[in-house]
Amino acid sequence: MERLPVSIIIPAYNSAAFIGEAVRSCLGASPRPLEVIVVDDGSTDETGAVCAAFGTSIKSLRVENSGVSRARNVGADAASGEWLLFLDSDDILMPGALGRLVDCAAAQNAGVAYGKVIERGAPGKPDRLNGFDYCAGAPPLPAERSFRRGVIITPGSAVVRAGLHRRAGGFVTGYEPMEDRDYWMKCGLLERVAFCDDVVLDKRWQPASHGSQHAKRIYRGQLAQRRLRAWCESNGADASWIPSEQVIVRWALDEAVWLRCPEILSALRREARAVGVQHWRSWLAGLVFRRPEPDWLVQSGIR
Repeated sequence: MERLPVSIIIPAYNSAAFIGEAVRSCLGASPRPLEVIVVDDGSTDETGAVCAAFGTSIKSLRVENSGVSRARNVGADAASGEWLLFLDSDDILMPGALGRLVDCAAAQNAGVAYGKVIERGAPGKPDRLNGFDYCAGAPPLPAERSFRRGVIITPGSAVVRAGLHRRAGGFVTGYEPMEDRDYWMKCGLLERVAFCDDVVLDKRWQPASHGSQHAKRIYRGQLAQRRLRAWCESNGADASWIPSEQVIVRWALDEAVWLRCPEILSALRREARAVGVQHWRSWLAGLVFRRPEPDWLVQSGIR
C-alpha cells in the first residue's frame, strides 16, 4: 500500500478511553502515513496498554509528564517523515485527509496546509463545521491573521513540513492552551500557508473548566504575543506588523474583564504597569472581583 511521507504524532495523557480510535483512524488512512508515533506523557491509566496492543504498527514512546508541547516536540524529534501532523489523542482523522493536505501544500509550495474540522457539540448542543481560508497566504499574512484568533482550529487539522517545524522552534512549553496559535504564527512568518477546502478532522467534545481555560488562554496568550517580536528579530522574520506591548496588554485586560476572569486581573495589572499602561476598567474590575491568583499562575514561573 502506498505510504505518504507523513509522520503522525499523537501526544497522549490518560487517554485510554479514546486513543485506540484515534490510532485506528490513522492506520486506516488511504494512502497510509509513513508512521504513527504515540508519545505517552506519563499517563497513569491504561494508555500504555492500549498502545502496546497495536504492536509494531505504531511507535510508542513514554516520557515523564511535562505537557502537550514537550510531548509533541519529542514525537517530532523521533519522526522521519517529510511532513508532520500533530493529532490530539481524542480526535479522528478523516479518510483521505492526509493525501489532500499534502497535495494542497505541494500545489502551493507551502510549508503548512490546513483544512476544515467537524467540532462535536457538548451534550444537547449541535455539531458545527469550522475552518476557513482566512490565514492562507505568504508571510507575514498568516501570522497577522492568526494574532488574535485561532484560525487553524487544532494541530490535527494541518500538516507542517518537518524542516519548518525545526525552524519555528517547535511548540513552546508554558504557553498552553495557546501554544498552537503561537506555533502557527511562527510557521506563517517563515513559509506560505495553504488552505485545503475539505473536512480533514473530526474533533470530539471534551468537558473542561471554561473559566480556568479562559484565564490561561488570556494570560499566556498575551505573553506569547509580546515575546513574538524578539523571536522575529532572532529569526529574521518581519515584525513590523506586531502591535506594541501596551496594545497587547490592553487587549488582554479588556478580555479578562469581558469574560469575568478576576483571578488573573492582578497579574495583568502588574504587566500593565511594567509596560506603562493605565487602564481604569481593569483596576475597577480588580477591586470588585478580586480573587487569589490560581495555582497554575503562581507556580508556572512565567510571570
